[in-house]
Amino acid sequence: MWKLACIICLTTFLGTGCSLSQAQKKDSRFKPWSEVAGTESSAATYDTIEQVGKITDKSLGEISGITASRISPDVFWVHNDSGDKARIYAIDLKGKLLAKFDVPNAENKDWEDIATGPGPDGKPALYIADIGDNDRMHETSTIYRVREPQISGDKKSVTDPAEAFPFSYPDGKHDCEAIFVDPSNEQIYLITKTLREDCAVYRYPLPLRANQKVVVEKVGGQKIKSITQLRMVTGAGISPDGSRLVIRTYFGAFELQRSKGKVLATIFDNEPTALKIPLMGQAEAIAYAADGKSIVMTSEKLPAPIYQLTRK
Repeated sequence: MWKLACIICLTTFLGTGCSLSQAQKKDSRFKPWSEVAGTESSAATYDTIEQVGKITDKSLGEISGITASRISPDVFWVHNDSGDKARIYAIDLKGKLLAKFDVPNAENKDWEDIATGPGPDGKPALYIADIGDNDRMHETSTIYRVREPQISGDKKSVTDPAEAFPFSYPDGKHDCEAIFVDPSNEQIYLITKTLREDCAVYRYPLPLRANQKVVVEKVGGQKIKSITQLRMVTGAGISPDGSRLVIRTYFGAFELQRSKGKVLATIFDNEPTALKIPLMGQAEAIAYAADGKSIVMTSEKLPAPIYQLTRK
């Protein structure tokens, strides 16, 4: 992972106002995936951002991914970069560590992102992306999937054994730090991290088959390439209804809105909107809240602030 945050402290805020889709009126946190995915919404804007918490626990010193729980209210799952074991952590918005879980059958070579999505039984699962490759040396990258665990009173536990979904790219090796999962069908999307060329989008072919290496498919879409700042993509997240996608870079955050009646892959044909957020050093983790009404973000290096961007 490139440590560039120290050289981009240029402004206090990045981005402009935004025009986005309206979240579902009802909390979708505990609805089946079949009811959450594919719903439509109308335009709205984000109007407030505030620091709601701060991560200070020494075990969370290099957070590079975050996603909202679908079974535990106001809980977020995070993980560290390559310096940690195969382990995920549950925190609240204040940054308090609630639980930690080792992930059997998984390896942390360079975990870079985490996403929530449907599992094979339709119940919420966590997708953990072992996809970092700064030096373009890995022949194979892997997405791990585990059933989202229940948080108990224990501070440390173990998840179900992880399923592994290995893959390679059709056009050479890539560094990648951003994934999201289509809430309607388990399809995994990846956005590469680049320095000089435009980023690219790939998707893992369906059906998902554990332990069978595949070649991911490149996805079209020109608008994402028109924003220079989108080259250094460090994280991504999709709204619970699949209508909006947020992309994090070292330089800011951008949101794309899905056109009505279109499949998810076409979201990259639409124009990204810059979000007005504070500058954050080493910013790599971003996600929608479980109700889709706000975006939550944090960064590496302690103490790590937690910001929440809320919709009107």
